Amino acid sequence: MITESQIRSAIRKVSAKERARIDLRDRGARGAGRLLFRVRATGENSIAAEFYAIYFRNGRRAFAKIGNYDHEGRGGGLPLADARKKFQAEFAPAIVAGAEPASLGARRQAQSKPGTVTELFTAYVESLRIAGRRSAGKVERILLRGKSYDAASAIGADRPANEIEPGDISAFLAMIYSRGAPVMAVEARCYLHAAFAYGLKAEHDYRRQTAAGVSWRLKSNPVAAVPADTKASKPGQRFLSPTELRTFWHWLCAYETKSRLAPGMRLLLATGQRIEEITGVSVTSYDKAAGMLYWEKTKNGRPHSIPLPRQAVTILDGLTPNEHGLYFAHRRHPERPSPGEGFGDIVERFLEAHPEIPRFVPRDARRTWKTCAGMAGLSKEERDALQNHIRSDVASRHYDRYDRLREKRAAMVRWEAWLDLVLDGEIVDLDQRGVVVAIREGKGAA
Repeated sequence: MITESQIRSAIRKVSAKERARIDLRDRGARGAGRLLFRVRATGENSIAAEFYAIYFRNGRRAFAKIGNYDHEGRGGGLPLADARKKFQAEFAPAIVAGAEPASLGARRQAQSKPGTVTELFTAYVESLRIAGRRSAGKVERILLRGKSYDAASAIGADRPANEIEPGDISAFLAMIYSRGAPVMAVEARCYLHAAFAYGLKAEHDYRRQTAAGVSWRLKSNPVAAVPADTKASKPGQRFLSPTELRTFWHWLCAYETKSRLAPGMRLLLATGQRIEEITGVSVTSYDKAAGMLYWEKTKNGRPHSIPLPRQAVTILDGLTPNEHGLYFAHRRHPERPSPGEGFGDIVERFLEAHPEIPRFVPRDARRTWKTCAGMAGLSKEERDALQNHIRSDVASRHYDRYDRLREKRAAMVRWEAWLDLVLDGEIVDLDQRGVVVAIREGKGAA
């Protein structure tokens, strides 16, 4: 923690021109910002000593000034203890809530009028980022930063959030639906409902202490009156047959010169993991010596690890991580994983080149692995363990922490051998029940 003696020492060094600027930081909880003391030279014989709240927004460091330090003893400045109290009482709650921090006077002025739609959506997205939700980027794109349209622009970015009515929501969703994207309309409705639900609760949540700069004064959730399209999001059934898998795999190998995500698509097919888990692979999650991938937190909130088949190890060893250690980084924000939409573009290019293959989407790769691994002889329990599917019984959910690594390794060896047969063209077709019926001539029948 910052001490008075550290502050005095920093002021002496900057005054003596030993340093142009010195920053001192308090420790604090993750996502709650830090108290920063900064002393800097402002002229030939003058310095500025100031307290700031330092925090992160959209992956970038941000600052909010708390006040000056009275380093000349003339009064009017803040002692360290008062600056720390002011940070904890007035700035940290806003940072935790996802709002822009400000002094108490500035917050009271902001609260004199309801917060806007943009402020609501921004705060909601920041709350997702603070919680470590992988969906934050996708939610931000739909609510705030869509290429052709986004929810905030469509319903009124600068309108008070409490003026939004069900008709405004319905008109935006109808626009998406009319463009032939019923599933996206369902997703947009879900995110809008969650954003307004956040606004209803956040400013009154005593755990967040969100008298934090913005009050939306919501009385109800306008999305609740808009019926959900229950028929749009049907459970998928599509999976690639061994022949389709082989064709797609070899096409991807050739396409890697045009797409940095093509190797990631092959990893999806080779491991059966979720898209966001593959795009988030980094040097810290890939243990090359052990041939394993680790995730500290996954979609179900649990850690996960898998031994990799040889095909996946070969793919990863052929890639070079970026300066942030990511193998599949975001183009504009290299410190973040790729959002994964590029996989859809890859599949579209493949289907254009192979019109004889029925349509599928990137997420069908997970179902393809599940189905094909069953054909390879892996039991449902083995496949569930490798894909991190939670078992629903009480003992499994709350007591069983055995990660089944030995069984996972044995199962992955069988899958690796079966995938070799597929990629070599030895397993070439299935009957309607998914049973292998033909193997390359000279190899016999399955």
